[in-house]
Amino acid sequence: MGLKLKLKPNESVFLSGALIRNAGSSAVLELLNEVPMLREKDILLGENAKSPCKKLYLIMQTLYFEEASREKLLLDFDALRKDVAKAAPSLKKALGSVGEKVENGQFYPALKELQKVIEIESQLIAHAKQPE
Repeated sequence: MGLKLKLKPNESVFLSGALIRNAGSSAVLELLNEVPMLREKDILLGENAKSPCKKLYLIMQTLYFEEASREKLLLDFDALRKDVAKAAPSLKKALGSVGEKVENGQFYPALKELQKVIEIESQLIAHAKQPE
């Protein structure tokens, strides 16, 4: 059984290099094989990657869709992941888990886990900005 995608009206999905928008009412697509896919809400644009963890997400997102640059992207991802873990030790465990998924080629699960890491990072940044 494949993956079923339920698209709301005007919702988009990036599917194996193609951006697809539902132009009508609700639609259900069934993917019968495994291909890179992200919903519009999960796509991070380069200009929005302003924090270290969002930059990690952007690298991972590119890794997920682009095989040609995989070797360089993996090196960039690993270097930044280590830098972030050093700068924010509270993220080390979560980033280690993301790293394991990347090593195993599980890019989509790594992206989903990075979304959680970004939330934690946002909380850390907000806390750091609070006056004492």
